Formats: sequence, C-alpha cells, structure tokens
Amino acid sequence: MNAPAETLVRYRMSIAGQERDSASSEIIEVRNKYDGALLGTIPAGTAADAQAALDAAPEGAAAWAATPAYRRVAILKAAVAEIRARRDELSAVLSAENGKTIADATAEIDTTARIFEGFAEESLRLFGQTIPLDIQEGLESDLMITVREPLGVLVGIVPFNFPAELYAHKVGAALAAGNAIVVKPPEDDPLVTILLTEILHRAGVPGAALQLVTGYGEVVGSHLSQSPDIAAVTFTGSTEVGTIVAANAGRNVVRVFLELSGNDAFIVCDDADVEAAVDHAVAGRIFANGQVCVATKRIMVARARYDEFVTALSDRVRRLRVGDPRSEHTDVGPLISVDAARRVERQIQDAVGQGARLLVGGVRDGAFLTPAVLEIDTGVGIATDEEIFGPVFSVLAVDGLDEAIDLANASQLGLNAAVFTADLQRAIRAGRRIQAGIVSVNGGNAYRPDVAAFGGYKKSGLGREGIAYTLEEFTQVKSIVLRGVVS
Repeated sequence: MNAPAETLVRYRMSIAGQERDSASSEIIEVRNKYDGALLGTIPAGTAADAQAALDAAPEGAAAWAATPAYRRVAILKAAVAEIRARRDELSAVLSAENGKTIADATAEIDTTARIFEGFAEESLRLFGQTIPLDIQEGLESDLMITVREPLGVLVGIVPFNFPAELYAHKVGAALAAGNAIVVKPPEDDPLVTILLTEILHRAGVPGAALQLVTGYGEVVGSHLSQSPDIAAVTFTGSTEVGTIVAANAGRNVVRVFLELSGNDAFIVCDDADVEAAVDHAVAGRIFANGQVCVATKRIMVARARYDEFVTALSDRVRRLRVGDPRSEHTDVGPLISVDAARRVERQIQDAVGQGARLLVGGVRDGAFLTPAVLEIDTGVGIATDEEIFGPVFSVLAVDGLDEAIDLANASQLGLNAAVFTADLQRAIRAGRRIQAGIVSVNGGNAYRPDVAAFGGYKKSGLGREGIAYTLEEFTQVKSIVLRGVVS
C-alpha cells in the first residue's frame, strides 16, 4: 500500500502588509523533527524580497511612532489575548517544528505572551526628565526637557532554539518602543513566528511596521544587516555569525545588539547540596534538548565531592527518556536537524580523542542523541571555549573554588554561571569574580527572568535584553532646552 500523500501547506512572507512568495519562487520545506512529516513550506526569500521590506519599513515606522502609546499598548495586549487563547495550537506547532518536548514548547508560548505583555506595560513608563540647568554656572535661567524617541527601522534575526520567546523579546520591545521591525526568522522552525506575526497584524499592528522575510541567513539576514537604511540590528545566535552581523552593521554605523554563544560554568563547592546540584544540572542541560546558550555545560566539582556527584549524575542521565516530544513522558526529543546531531556526536568523539572519558550515552540515531556524560580535564577543548549544543554533560574535578573561577574566566564566553555552596558570603564573592552576565547561587544557570539584563561578557555578546532594559536600548534620548525661561 502506498503511503498517504503529504498535504502541502504553503506559508508566505509578510511584506508591506501583503502575503508574498519569494521573488525566485523557491521554497524551503519545514518538517516535523520527530518523524520527518512535512509541516509546510516557506518562501526562500531573496535579497530583493528583503529590500522590498526595507523600502516599506519607513512608512510603517512613521505610522506606528505616531500611534499614541496607550493605543500601541492596547494593540499588543489584544495580541497577547489571542496568543493565550491559542496556547495549545501554538505549542503543538512549536514542538513539531523544533523538536522540543510539548512541556517545553508550552512553557515557551506562555513566556512569549508574558514578554509581549511586559513590554507593553513597561512602555507606559518610558518617561523623560525635566532638568533645571542651574546646576551649571551660566545656565541658571535654562530648563532642559528630555524625551525618548523610537530609533526607527530595526532588523531582528531570530534563532531556532527559542523562536517564539526570542521573537517576543525583539518584536515586543521594538513595537512597544514605537519602532518598525523587519524580522528574519529561523529557516528550520519559522512557522510559529509566522503565526505570531499574523496575530499581531490582526490585533492592529500596521503591515509595514512589522514585516517577516523568510529564507536563509546568508541571503536574507546578510542583506538586512548590511542595509544603510536601518537604525539597529538585534541578533541572537552563534558568536561566529554574530561577528559577521556586527561587521555588516558596523560599516554603516548601525547599532548592534548581540546575544551570542555560551559555555557556562556550573560550580559545585565542597559544602554544596549535591542532590540539589544534580537536579539543577539535569534540568539545565536537557531543557530544549540541550540547545540553549545558557545550558549547563562546564560542570566543575570540588574533588572531595566529585565521585558522589558523578555517580548521582550518571544514574539520573541513564534514566532520561528519549523519544516523541509530543509525549508527556519524554525528557529529550530530537535535535533541530540530523546535521546538528552529527555535529554533537563529532564533538563527543573529539573530546574522547583529547582524553575525555565517555561514561553514559552519546549514541546518535538520526537527529536523536542519548544524553551523554563526559569526564574531562582542562586539556579538552570543551573545558574552555568549545560549546556543545546538545544534551552532553561535561564534568571535571577542581581543587577548590578559586581554581573553578579561574577556569570559568579562562573562556572567551560568559553568559550565565552557577555556584552551589552553603556559604552565602563565599557565593557572593564568587559572583563578583565570575565574568558572566548572570551568576545564579544554588540554582542552575539555564535561568532567564523576563526582567533580567540578559547578555554576556566578552564574546558572548553586546548589550542587554530584557523587559526592564531593552526599551531604553531601542530608543534614543532627545533634549529640548528652554532658554531663559527661569527667572
């Protein structure tokens, strides 16, 4: 019997308020990461498509900036209401196209709605200042008023690992601050971003103020980030690609906000609660199938507790269930692609070749990889700068907290870090010394409160992203001085 024919769902880009196919008519297939079933196709956008969006964006920026703040907020909150009403549908689409478990996908959709709502509410408090200038000799009669204005046209480049949540961080902030934004979604799992864009348009966001151009990064992303007609680029992805985006934008003196790679340190001191540390390590590494920039990656354990920790961790990892992400019993689903799983498999093999010991897992089957535990030392690349984007636990023994901090800081990356200790003063001292954007005490480093100033040190990025910070990043200050008005 022949297999049933796959039903073709043809998704389109959104440019200037119109649904469009690619100028080249080429498409990209989007498949279920678990079983390979065709979910739909998207246009393989061209440079001409990206330019059409850029050409339309200034009109959208002007119209949206002229919309009163209270009205913008009402529109965003209407979108939030629809996102919440369609929670199950959006979660199912995200889980299918990304491969993350349905529990993780549902949590991401909830976060997406909360982020949009948070930016909308925070935008009502985006105030300026009134500054008497008698603080400076000779200006006693002058009064300065400051206002925050939108930057204009922004470009948002969204990664595959959290397409809905990071779409919200970029689009929610841009729109709440009165900007227009052109979004380049990930080609592997763009469907949820297309649905979110449709929701925002139905709520009342002008078509030219929010546009979405699908396609490959080297084509669409490259053209958008090189444009001299934009005010800023906000990008989440690898450090390798982030340097290209920054170079593209820098030639035109365009602001760049980058959230890049991480190889986060997870430090377990000799007085730590080992059971709690193992719980957080496991949760922080299998979240989103290990494809998280702030996942638990470099686990450094005090030598006195090392055997205890490794035994407990290995036992937990052996019991993790790999399978269908739609099942509530599944702990780990497939990686985003077979190529991604092969890359992690090669990294495990390379680490073993450098002297690491593979204690658990590491077996690949297509896009699936059984969670692995590696014992490493400082001679293995993943001990410093090599990031593994998959469910691999890399553990090494250290003689003390000072050695662990030195090793943590030896990396060129520094997003989040974690320290487990019963001594709060020791934890605070460690937090001050570790070069990372967030240091979590007695909790895992896969941790990102919506209001946090999320971002990294060194090659982990530029700028900060979060409800309490991005609106300022996405606006500029104008000063209006009333001369001679104070008697």
